[in-house]
Amino acid sequence: MDTIILHADGAYRGKKGGVASYGYLVKKDSKTIRKDYGVLLEDRVTNNYAEYMAIIKGLEWIKQSDLQFDKVIIFSDSQLVVKQVNEEWSVKSGNLKDLYGEVKDLIASFEGDDKSVDLVHVGREHNQEADELSQLALEDHFLARKLKGKETKRCSKCGKEMVLRDGKYGKFWGCKGYPGCKNTENYKG
Repeated sequence: MDTIILHADGAYRGKKGGVASYGYLVKKDSKTIRKDYGVLLEDRVTNNYAEYMAIIKGLEWIKQSDLQFDKVIIFSDSQLVVKQVNEEWSVKSGNLKDLYGEVKDLIASFEGDDKSVDLVHVGREHNQEADELSQLALEDHFLARKLKGKETKRCSKCGKEMVLRDGKYGKFWGCKGYPGCKNTENYKG
């Protein structure tokens, strides 16, 4: 049986309105075949949100790959996410319900292709590589922000980066996707 291993981890820094990140790596036959990480700038991010996103990003990559396998084993150090997805705990937080649904849909899509998916809770010491990737995403983000000397934000409508602009009524966030996306948001600075 060919097995794919997915190690996933999320991280969060800051107070309310902070920055979250995800990191994941995919292994087959004991070889790492994919590493990825990123920053999550949505308004509703939390550490648990980031943990869910790490699993989603990893499963999405596996789904679109042309890898041959029978089973996916996901390792996460988030007891909350593992127990929720394994239906041992209920999902009470509104910002996690959609992510929970995405993970369940992705798992069901694999199982519909006659593949099995297991989600296993591991201690942080057994998920170190994924943790390092999520921390690297945060470090890259804060370094880029420092070098730019600007704040950054993601568009809540299309996900593209937003830029701080000066308008007739003061500063505001404008989407870089303009004119396709005309979303603007108030600047609270």
